[in-house]
Amino acid sequence: MEKFLRAYLAGLDSDIIGYRSTVNRVFSRKLTVPRHCARYFFQVLVSTSRIYGAYLTLLELETTIPTKPIADRYSGTRSSAYRESKVRKKLEKQLESLPCWAVFHPRNEFAAENQLWTQNDFIVNLVLHLPEIYSETIRLESCVRQALDEGGFTSSCLAELLVGLEHAAHHASYCRHALEILSYEDSWRR
Repeated sequence: MEKFLRAYLAGLDSDIIGYRSTVNRVFSRKLTVPRHCARYFFQVLVSTSRIYGAYLTLLELETTIPTKPIADRYSGTRSSAYRESKVRKKLEKQLESLPCWAVFHPRNEFAAENQLWTQNDFIVNLVLHLPEIYSETIRLESCVRQALDEGGFTSSCLAELLVGLEHAAHHASYCRHALEILSYEDSWRR
């Protein structure tokens, strides 16, 4: 495997693990101060942006990535609906219970375009999109690890990586506005 591809995959592996770790921080019960909420949502924004950036990089590299001329043996995890549902329920419960919402007053000049008028709109947006990305990172991790371990891609593993990153990037783009507004400290004023 070429050095640039190995470096890309190592970075992607770090980014997908980092995304799940960042999202999981919401369950740490340390998000009681408004600035902590703003900082948390900023870190989620950065993590989702990295996933989106990894997708764009893969699109750029796709034609230069060779696939192994062997029978496909990709053994990625296909069924993650249960895990995604579990994360979604847990995330919704935790987000709804954040004490910081009492001081959340966003400035959103584009509410008509991004459908983010109320606190509940922000929660619904995140609960819809963040677990989708979370689920994809689990599937992508096994594909990335397989490619690193075997020194390259099979055609099905590369296709799985492209589709999974596209799906994650799609959801990242839909929650970007919510995360940007949530990451402004001015949105969490007393």
